[in-house]
Amino acid sequence: MSIAPLRLISVGGSLAVRVCLNREASFDIDCMLDPNLAAAADYLVEFEAAVSHVAQRGGYVDDWLNREVELFVAKHRRMNLFLESVQQGITIYEGANLIIYAGRLDWALERKLRRVAHARGRRGNKDVDLSDAAALVRLMRRPGNKPPLSFQYVRGLNLNGFDVPPTEDAVKEVADYYARTYGEVGIADMVWDADASKWKYQGLDGEWIWAEGGVRGLWKGRGV
Repeated sequence: MSIAPLRLISVGGSLAVRVCLNREASFDIDCMLDPNLAAAADYLVEFEAAVSHVAQRGGYVDDWLNREVELFVAKHRRMNLFLESVQQGITIYEGANLIIYAGRLDWALERKLRRVAHARGRRGNKDVDLSDAAALVRLMRRPGNKPPLSFQYVRGLNLNGFDVPPTEDAVKEVADYYARTYGEVGIADMVWDADASKWKYQGLDGEWIWAEGGVRGLWKGRGV
């Protein structure tokens, strides 16, 4: 194959293991191939042959690295989502012939919220999805101890382009899990204080806390 290094973006278990560090293993690697390469039949055949070769040599399952995630992204969103993920600049793996970037963290969170809400998944472990989602929220708040994500922002996530937002119950479930696990608020109902011209939210003790430094997806008392 003449294009090197190949670029993939990945979400799911690989982020949990390599970026969020909230678990030690993943069943497989969910990835999206560079759309330009995916559109070239010759390159795609070589890529799939390479994946199969690694599976045989390593004794892995055939779909140890798979592109099923692409089915859950609208075609018109794939190129932009791929480029935005690369520009995010979080590297999961880098070698001479292959670079795997983390998918956009908000997209990864959106996917996990849908799994919490609807999918028992092919391995049927909802607890893993809760843990992964909470770890993503924590990562999005670091570095710099940024304010919690707002419920308004999280409920409006639509990076996959299908216009089906995360459910209220799923967001609440992840928010509660985050609070129990990390002892702080990770997703909050933000309230605009007109007198102070600031967003604020309630801490776990019920006291109001100023959201210093701005809130993702919100501005001047309203959502974007």
